[in-house]
Amino acid sequence: MKTSGMRKAPGVRAKKTGTRLKRGMATQVMTYPRLVAKKALVEASRDAGLALSSFMVLASLKEAAALQGCEIGDLVPAEELQRYRTFRAYRKRSAPAKRANARMRAQRA
Repeated sequence: MKTSGMRKAPGVRAKKTGTRLKRGMATQVMTYPRLVAKKALVEASRDAGLALSSFMVLASLKEAAALQGCEIGDLVPAEELQRYRTFRAYRKRSAPAKRANARMRAQRA
C-alpha cells in the first residue's frame, strides 16, 4: 500500500469499499484497551466532563509536550485547545445507570 497522497481508511471493510481519506482532514485511531483500562479512561473522562476522544487527545498532547520539554500551548493553538476542553458530548443516562454510578462512587469514597 502506498503511503503518499491519499490513504485508505483502516479495516477490512474499509479496505474494500471505503472512501479515501483527505490528508489533514481526519485521523482515525483504533484502540483496543483491556476492560480495566477502558473503564479507567471512561470514568476519568466523565469526571473531567469531557468526551472520551477529547480526553484522550488532551492526554496525548500533554505527554507529547512533556517529551519535547514544552507546554501544550506551544504545540497547539489556544483556540484549538479550548475546543477540546469545552466540548462535552450530551449523553442521557438511564435511572438505573445513574444509581449504579452513584453506588460505585460511594464505594470508592
